[in-house]
Amino acid sequence: MKTISFILFTFFISCSIQKQNKKVFTQTDIINNWRVINDGVMGGFSTGEISTKENIILYRGNISLANNGGFSSLKSPFQEIDLSDKNIVEIKMKGSGINMAFTIELHKQFYKPYFKHDIKLTSTNTWETVRINLENFKEYIIGKPTYKKITKEELSNAIRIGFISNEKKESPFNYEIEYIKIY
Repeated sequence: MKTISFILFTFFISCSIQKQNKKVFTQTDIINNWRVINDGVMGGFSTGEISTKENIILYRGNISLANNGGFSSLKSPFQEIDLSDKNIVEIKMKGSGINMAFTIELHKQFYKPYFKHDIKLTSTNTWETVRINLENFKEYIIGKPTYKKITKEELSNAIRIGFISNEKKESPFNYEIEYIKIY
């Protein structure tokens, strides 16, 4: 039986809290509003799921290359997210398995350009605070880089952020996320 591709949530809470000019995405925001999108939307067999444990988001699954698959993603809902006055994405997380990237989307259609940046964790299963400069996000179209950097205008038109597996190899993955801040 195919793994369900989408996890839909019935509770809707505001996805961001404005604090000192920061967008803060908390455990409640993510578990109630974000969803997992796997390669099943294109016929693949990768899995992914989210849950919580002691105020931590658990995002885990397995990447499968069967049937031209190979990705799992965790995405915010579509909404206007003006990031043009922000400079940094800060994520406190730990994990193991497949490498991940953080994404910024400007369009609802999957085949249109989006921006991403690799998340480089230095050790396995040790809490790390990752800081990514927004100006270093690069454009991709269906997983292929164009090498174009994101502009302030594009940051002002963001409609969704998230995580996506960033390696085309079969592997289980297990990530824990304490918070995401954009400032």
